[in-house]
Amino acid sequence: MVRRGNVTFVNPANVDLVSLLAKYKTVAVLGGGAVYHFMLESGFLDEIFVTIEPLIFGRGKEMFVGGTRTIRVSLLSVKRLNRTGTLLLHYQINHSKP
Repeated sequence: MVRRGNVTFVNPANVDLVSLLAKYKTVAVLGGGAVYHFMLESGFLDEIFVTIEPLIFGRGKEMFVGGTRTIRVSLLSVKRLNRTGTLLLHYQINHSKP
């Protein structure tokens, strides 16, 4: 675990996340597909923000690498971020079965 100001970097394999996160009301999770997959599968995500850019790529990276189950989400809000059409989607994670 490494702390830099208000940011804490952790490897979930080496840290008890339940104890670490218990003292916080709100936590932002940043990382790649493996991080998001781990946090979602572990039940640590209540909400997710997705940015949609007005670009079409030939290929890209998975958002949740190695997912094994379907999880429903509910759209809470859509916000336009700029004149080119970048959107910020805000979803609530539904922890019950799809």
